[in-house]
Amino acid sequence: MRKTTAALSALALSALALTGCSAVPGNDAADCDRVSSTGLAASVEVVGAFGTPQVAIDMPVRASEVKYTDLIVGDGPAIAASNQNAIMTRMLVNGDTGEPIHSALSVWSPDSAAAEFPGVEQALECATEGGRVAVAIPAADLPEGLAPQIGLGADASLVAVYDIQYTLLPKAEGDDVFNTTRGIPSVVRAPDGRPGIIVPGSAAPETVVVETLIDGRGEAVADGTPMFHYTAVDWANRSVVGSSWDGPVMLNAQSLPEEVAQAISEATIGSQVMVIVPDETGDAVTYVVDILGVIPEELAQG
Repeated sequence: MRKTTAALSALALSALALTGCSAVPGNDAADCDRVSSTGLAASVEVVGAFGTPQVAIDMPVRASEVKYTDLIVGDGPAIAASNQNAIMTRMLVNGDTGEPIHSALSVWSPDSAAAEFPGVEQALECATEGGRVAVAIPAADLPEGLAPQIGLGADASLVAVYDIQYTLLPKAEGDDVFNTTRGIPSVVRAPDGRPGIIVPGSAAPETVVVETLIDGRGEAVADGTPMFHYTAVDWANRSVVGSSWDGPVMLNAQSLPEEVAQAISEATIGSQVMVIVPDETGDAVTYVVDILGVIPEELAQG
């Protein structure tokens, strides 16, 4: 199974203040405005390929609150929900000196990014795939003790650059499929897509059952590296025995039973599949999987 890699060049960046407001392109962000700092945009010079930017600092950052600017406005799907994930490269630099602090290629949502650096969610919500966002975070807003640890003075700012490489779906999206198989669980969905699995009172099936609940309109997973959320419920006691909805998206289908991994590989992006896997005791586990994306080849390593 391929794994994502983390390889970025060192960056440096500077920032400051005035704001402007512009609509984000893309029909999933039609009603979404970006309040971008024009002062920050004027202070930053970025060269290099997307995903490996090189940034020069013109003046020390002295932001009093979180500010951001779209250095590149992408033409891909927008991050339209606070829990919607995207693969991003992120470089952190010292806003006084431009010295690089840390770089990574990982999966973030606005919520998970804000858990690390409060206020960053406003910079990522409505940003688009293919976009590059620069963010200035005042030292006073950083987690306690971090500013002195990374060499920031009390009036300085941490500066982050996010290159949004690939936007995942927030949940399964496609065409509902009518299933005629009798005696299998039914699925209800919360507004954010989280499934609830209702197990019937009948005995568990004796053989594996695979059903498509939502037929996604995206590309086939095939031998790619899928990104997905899943929920697993034990048939006998009707308890949840596994879920990724409260954590990061899953990248390794091989961590699930072989029958589930196979069903994922045969589905398309946007699909929701149900796989019932019986055991030798007469019990079974029902897996419901939302397939949110496939890691692009250029971001995956064999």
